[in-house]
Amino acid sequence: MGAAVAPPGIERDRRLDHRWPRVRAVVDTNVVAYYLLGTPGFASEAKDFWRRVVDPLAPALWEAEVANVVWMAARSGVVAPEDAPSKLDYAGQLGIHSIASRTLWRGALRRALESGVAAYDTLFVELADRESLPLATFDERLLASFPLIAKRPKTLGA
Repeated sequence: MGAAVAPPGIERDRRLDHRWPRVRAVVDTNVVAYYLLGTPGFASEAKDFWRRVVDPLAPALWEAEVANVVWMAARSGVVAPEDAPSKLDYAGQLGIHSIASRTLWRGALRRALESGVAAYDTLFVELADRESLPLATFDERLLASFPLIAKRPKTLGA
């Protein structure tokens, strides 16, 4: 397997770019996926977020979710199958600290039962709340259900 290649227009070491205010956050999988895939309508905002974020966190579930997103993108022709592994390599270089889901599952289940939002998603909310950090997400249901925690990436560090 070759070296990871950054998507076009993406700087590899965002920590050296001092033009952007720094922000710490829990990162939802969709922010990673839209960045990696250059998803229209979201890619620019995701790119700007990745320039600003320092020491991002996510439940370890994000790794499986990103692998699934890249697999689906390859199956549907959004990404060439031979390029899919490099997308995962690049995701691994984003510096996301993976937190064991088991440490979050009770709180996530409680939040899911109370809100009707899937426990997969409330794992991210639970982590953000425990760490007193915002959750960067594009998920409209999370934004509506947890407005004090879930935020669009463009609103963080602005």
